[in-house]
Amino acid sequence: MQKHTLIRRVFAGILAAVLMALTLSVSVGARDVSDAEAKARVLKSLGLFRGVSDTNFDLEREPTRAEALVILIRVLGKESEALAGGRTHPFTDVPAWADPYIAYAYQTGLTKGVSATEFGTGSANGAMMLTFMLRALGYSDTAGDFSWNDPFPLAKQAGILPDGVDTDHFWRADAVLVSYAALKATVKGAGITLAERLIAAGVFTAETYTAVIGTVLPQGGGSKKIFVADPADFPGIGMDDVAIGD
Repeated sequence: MQKHTLIRRVFAGILAAVLMALTLSVSVGARDVSDAEAKARVLKSLGLFRGVSDTNFDLEREPTRAEALVILIRVLGKESEALAGGRTHPFTDVPAWADPYIAYAYQTGLTKGVSATEFGTGSANGAMMLTFMLRALGYSDTAGDFSWNDPFPLAKQAGILPDGVDTDHFWRADAVLVSYAALKATVKGAGITLAERLIAAGVFTAETYTAVIGTVLPQGGGSKKIFVADPADFPGIGMDDVAIGD
């Protein structure tokens, strides 16, 4: 009798664990990505984001390390320069589509990879993506502005971590929300938003930005300024991928 009771209890425990796992799986897979979908279309119109096709942004999965780096390169307005080619890298695990991006990142000091011959094929987590974006805004973890493994407080303060971002289960949808928010964030020490800087660099026009998002100066703070792109053009962005997310 006691043996049967023990078996029933063990079976009940296993069943409860399975049901809990299924519930968690459904809850994670049932996220509403409609807001990210709309913002992905806006970013695409600005040349800052792409999907797996013109109609599919593939938002309901984790971004790879390569995708995270490509997103950063696009947000920096450097995609055309990266695709111009003529650069090499030492990594043997880079997919063909990402080759020019990784070569550009390697040659310009944006990435070192996870080893001398591997870039890294794992997924990019929330900390990694936010670290990339904070660096795009001029913040430096090496200078002590934030910690690469805990960029969340500064990301929230800088305005690139909106409430809808799930940092525990970081998807491409979340990368879209971070990228969209980054356009309205202020570049450290520049007094202008990232969108303004991209406009100055000729990535897209002020008219296009206004048409798809709103005013050129979305955070307010005075009248519209006329400015010239920084000749240094986003200096000091170094990414030691050995430290980030590995």
